[in-house]
Amino acid sequence: MILKVTLIGLLAGVLGTGAGGILSAIFRKEVDRYLNFCMGLSGGIMLAVVVFDLMKEAMDTSGVLYTVLFTFMGVLLTMLIKSRLDFTGEMKSGYLIFISILLHNLPEGLAIGSSFISEEALGITLAIVIGLHNIPEGLATALSLAGARVPVKKIILFTFIAGLPMGLGSFLGIYFAGLFKSLIGLFLSLAAGTMLFVVLDEIMPKSKSLYSIIGFLTGTIIVYYI
Repeated sequence: MILKVTLIGLLAGVLGTGAGGILSAIFRKEVDRYLNFCMGLSGGIMLAVVVFDLMKEAMDTSGVLYTVLFTFMGVLLTMLIKSRLDFTGEMKSGYLIFISILLHNLPEGLAIGSSFISEEALGITLAIVIGLHNIPEGLATALSLAGARVPVKKIILFTFIAGLPMGLGSFLGIYFAGLFKSLIGLFLSLAAGTMLFVVLDEIMPKSKSLYSIIGFLTGTIIVYYI
């Protein structure tokens, strides 16, 4: 059972974010041509995930106060990571987004693993939903790395790697169900803070055209309906 749940979580993460990376590779020329739109799109996707998904779920499980506190801690953690990153310009932005998606996938894996304890059908449904939900997140990661002129093969590899923590989270979620179920909200809050900082400090200040606004709104709509 533990192996089965771990594999389901791993596939949901890797296939979801990886699909986003493959989509960006297919439309690579368009990414270069419409960079402001694509950066706005990735910012819209990430901010919508924070508001509609991470913080909402964290508030439901851990309460408003703890959610705000740990979201702020996530922001501070990301500021520290940024100060330590040995990259310049767009490279730093792209890798920060990759790290934020990486951190975000661990608590989602915990949620999948924990849900299997209550009901297997619920766990499978959640894995499918999160897998689909990871496609635009993989796309956001890939678009940002593409904007930093990272090679296509490396981008696809990074998007697959970004999904790996979901397998680890699923394993921990089912193995230590009682312990981690109560902590999922705190992990989600930390991930929300990480993504929030990346969007507001890295993506949006560098995308100041009308096309980035259109991209931002498009990304928000995509996440809302997925």
